[in-house]
Amino acid sequence: MRVAPSVIALVFALSVLPAAAQDRMQAAGSNFEAAMAQAQADAQRPGDDLLTCDQLQAEMGATMNSQEVQTNTAELGEAAQRQQARAEEARRQQLAMVGTGVVTGIIGSFVPGAGYAQGLAMQAQAAQMQEQSNASMGETEGMIGNMQAMMPQMMRGQRVYELAQAKQCPFIDEAMAEAPPQ
Repeated sequence: MRVAPSVIALVFALSVLPAAAQDRMQAAGSNFEAAMAQAQADAQRPGDDLLTCDQLQAEMGATMNSQEVQTNTAELGEAAQRQQARAEEARRQQLAMVGTGVVTGIIGSFVPGAGYAQGLAMQAQAAQMQEQSNASMGETEGMIGNMQAMMPQMMRGQRVYELAQAKQCPFIDEAMAEAPPQ
């Protein structure tokens, strides 16, 4: 069986993609971990143990309702919706390509040279997959950036929550009672 050069090019293009994407995500992950460690250290403030339940509740509200948290949470939701739509579109395109591949495979067995058309279609699909992957990667990096931007507030909120929980503050129990069951 002879393998068309376009198929070889497709396999090579797809094998190179993960290494570059993996490096970008690894760097983003390292930056995220460093930001989280710094935010955890900064979340502890002198006098935290002396705060009353009312003060802890006020601090929790101010922290979680800050502009950074609200803006970045909204952006994360929008990005997640875009990624979901992109994944659905990719799934739809893959299903269409399977059908096309079957048809061109059958035609290629009867018509000499038709296999090259299939190879060209595969190259186009690989280019489109690369483009979608790059867009998704950029979106993911943006989401990590959003999480980093609100990390100080999130870690401070966690610290305040833990202090309130240790003091058995009533607002913690009230929040748990109001939370929808999972």
